[in-house]
Amino acid sequence: MALNVNRAVADPFYRYKMPKLSAKVEGKGNGIKTVISNMSEIAKALERPPMYPTKYFGCELGAQTNFDGKNDRYIVNGEHDANKLQDILDGFIKKFVLCKSCENPETQLFVRKNCIKSKCKACGCSFDIDLKHKLSTYIMKNPPKIDVDFSKAEQKNGKKTSGADAAASVAADIIHNSDKGSSNDDDDDDWEPEPVEANGMLSAGMGKLVLDRDLEKSEEQRLDMLHNFFVKAKEEGRISTTEGQIGLRDEAERLDLKQKASLLLANVLFDAKLVSDKQIEKNRNLLLRFTLNDKKAQRYLMGGVEQVIHKHEAELLSKSKFIIKALYDHDVCLEDAILAWGEKPSSKYVPKSFAKKIIEQAQEVLTWLMEAEEESEEDSDDEIAFGGESKESELLRQQREKAAKEAQQKAASAATAGTNGATPADDEEDFNIDEI
Repeated sequence: MALNVNRAVADPFYRYKMPKLSAKVEGKGNGIKTVISNMSEIAKALERPPMYPTKYFGCELGAQTNFDGKNDRYIVNGEHDANKLQDILDGFIKKFVLCKSCENPETQLFVRKNCIKSKCKACGCSFDIDLKHKLSTYIMKNPPKIDVDFSKAEQKNGKKTSGADAAASVAADIIHNSDKGSSNDDDDDDWEPEPVEANGMLSAGMGKLVLDRDLEKSEEQRLDMLHNFFVKAKEEGRISTTEGQIGLRDEAERLDLKQKASLLLANVLFDAKLVSDKQIEKNRNLLLRFTLNDKKAQRYLMGGVEQVIHKHEAELLSKSKFIIKALYDHDVCLEDAILAWGEKPSSKYVPKSFAKKIIEQAQEVLTWLMEAEEESEEDSDDEIAFGGESKESELLRQQREKAAKEAQQKAASAATAGTNGATPADDEEDFNIDEI
C-alpha cells in the first residue's frame, strides 16, 4: 500500500508516494528489537539515506539503533508498533524532507561550514535545517552523498535516454534562485531561456537552470572551479565583453556562489597597479553585475581588495584610501557597506593586524563619509574635494577659503583701477579654484 509522502495532503492523485512502513518484532526480553523491513524503499522514496529516518526513530524513542546495509536490516531496539513508527516518520519528513516554501519533498541536503542546508529542486527555495535536533548532529558527521542520477528516470521508463533529454526533464522542474537579496534588474533583458533544440542540446540560458553534480561538491571545490573559470575568461579577453560578463555571472549562479564571486574577481582583476591603472573603473560594469544592491557581495569584494593590498603591500597599502574612494565613486560599494567595513577590522580575509592597517590608511575616507552623512541638505551641495597623499581635508578647506578671499580682493582692486585697463573679468579668467 502506498501512502502520500506528506500525509497532510489527502489528494489521492498526489504524485509523491512512499510505501507504508512495515515493522517486524524479533527476539525476547532484553534482546527484543524491531526490524523495519522496507526502510530502503521508504528512504528511496524520500531521497534520504535509510540511516537518517532509522536514527530519527532512535532519537524520538530514546532507543538504540543498528544498521546493516548489506543485509538491508534497519533495527530499533525495543518493541514498537508499525503505526507508531509511521507517525514518527511523519515528523522526520516534516523536519528533514519537505520544503518550507512549497511543501514538496523534492529537497536535497548539504552540509556546509557546520550548517545543514536544504535546497528544493521544485521551487528553488534554500533554507537551514534546525541544528537543535539530535539527528542533525548525526547528519553533520555523516553527510549525504547525493548526485543527480539520471538513471532513475531511465529505469522507470524502461529505456535509455540521452544526457540532454534527461537534463531537459530536470530543467522543466527546477528554478535556480539561490541569491536572496541580490538584484539583477539591470540585466533582465540580457538573456532569455530558449527551448531545447532539435539535437537535444540545452541552450546556454537553460543550462544554468539544470542542477548538476558540481553543485554537490564542497564549497572549497566550487570556489576553486569558479576561480579557474574567471582566470581563463580573463586570459581569453571575455571579461571585457557583455556576453562574457554575463557568462561569468551565470557560472557563479550555477555554482551557487554569486555573492562570494566578487572576492574571487578582486583577486583575478586587480594587481599592484590597482590605483594607477584605474582597474576599478575599467571593470565597473562587471563588478556591478555581482555587487549591485547586495551588501554581502560588496563586503566580499572589499575582502578581496584587502587580500590584493596584502599581496602588494609595498605598492598599495599607503594608497588604501584612494582604492576605497574609487569603490565608492564608481558605486561598486555603497556608503553603508564601506562604513560597516571600517567599524571593525576582520581576520576573515587577511591577518587582523593588517586589516587594521588598511582601515587606518583609509580613515580619511571613512571620516569624510561619516561627516557627509551628517551634513544638512544645505551643506550637501558643497563640493568636498579628496586631496592628495600629503593634503588633509582641513588644510584643503583653509586653502580654498584663503584663495576665495584673495580673489575677491583682486576683483575689488580691478574695479577701481580703470587707468590700468584691467577689468574684473580679466582677473576672474586668471583664477581657477579647481587648480588649487
